[in-house]
Amino acid sequence: MKEMYYIYNNEAIASCVFLSILNKVGTLDIARSCLVLPFLLDDRTVNYLRRNQDVELNLEQLIREQSRLFISFNKRYLSLLPITINSLMLLSKSNQIKIENEISIDDFINFESEDLGDRFNKIEDITSKFLSIIEQYSTAQLYKILKVQL
Repeated sequence: MKEMYYIYNNEAIASCVFLSILNKVGTLDIARSCLVLPFLLDDRTVNYLRRNQDVELNLEQLIREQSRLFISFNKRYLSLLPITINSLMLLSKSNQIKIENEISIDDFINFESEDLGDRFNKIEDITSKFLSIIEQYSTAQLYKILKVQL
């Protein structure tokens, strides 16, 4: 099971997800970046957000109404932490991002002309929705609300 999870959630798709997010926000707090993949590489969460694109949601409401999506959030966080670190290091070593006090993107990358697969396209469709949900909170608040245990 663990091996299959790793194959499905690998550095390639994670790197694309980070570039997509950074295209939209420009810079990202390092601690906040660790919360991206547990959200966006979870198919159930992505599908729920796709179905509710037009609904105004805040994180607490989402957790209350869809608690099943967040029961395993801490486990996903811990499982995806190495992939997060590896992806960010790959992007940094290939000079696509800079990692200093924050993570920043060097150049805008256009994903529209690329076919990166159905899964990435679904994730790309909801990145703005995801960002609108988490931007209402500080990084410390997000860790507390999501009950991430380090």
